[in-house]
Amino acid sequence: MLMIRHSIGSRLLCQSETYTIEEKGDHWQISLPVDEETAAKVLDFQDEINIFVTKEKEKTWFYSSDAQIKFLRKENQLVILADHKTVYPV
Repeated sequence: MLMIRHSIGSRLLCQSETYTIEEKGDHWQISLPVDEETAAKVLDFQDEINIFVTKEKEKTWFYSSDAQIKFLRKENQLVILADHKTVYPV
């Protein structure tokens, strides 16, 4: 499961079971389908979000230190280019 949270207060902005993460050099491109309202919430806080991916035996934390986030309106896709990744055992 992927969760996008506001870094201040940890408010949940988005949660999805459907997502892709592709390594792009020293960055990770995270894409997920969202509606326009959800995209607007994430973009409103784009400088203050944390992305978490939870799996059975690990939790991964991603963030974009320079807010590289865009919403592809035609595809209803949110695309985040994260430059930080930390994996924690659960």
